[in-house]
Amino acid sequence: MGHRPFRVPVKLRAGETGIFVACSAWEALEFLERDWPGERDNAYLRACAACRDAVDGFRAPEGARRAMENAARAAGLLAEMAEP
Repeated sequence: MGHRPFRVPVKLRAGETGIFVACSAWEALEFLERDWPGERDNAYLRACAACRDAVDGFRAPEGARRAMENAARAAGLLAEMAEP
């Protein structure tokens, strides 16, 4: 399994005052599986699958970043817009 870095990190709200910065598909997947405070809806499931695929080398990391960003936006957890 690879770390699969993102070109632009995804910044997420974590807890009441914290920010979590996912710099790779691996870090995003860890956050999704362990710390995700939002609903585990379809956007969440797509982000998990995309990050797993990126970690395993089946998908480009930027596709996983977009899926993570979409899930975070849908859950109201996106702290800062990432560059396209």
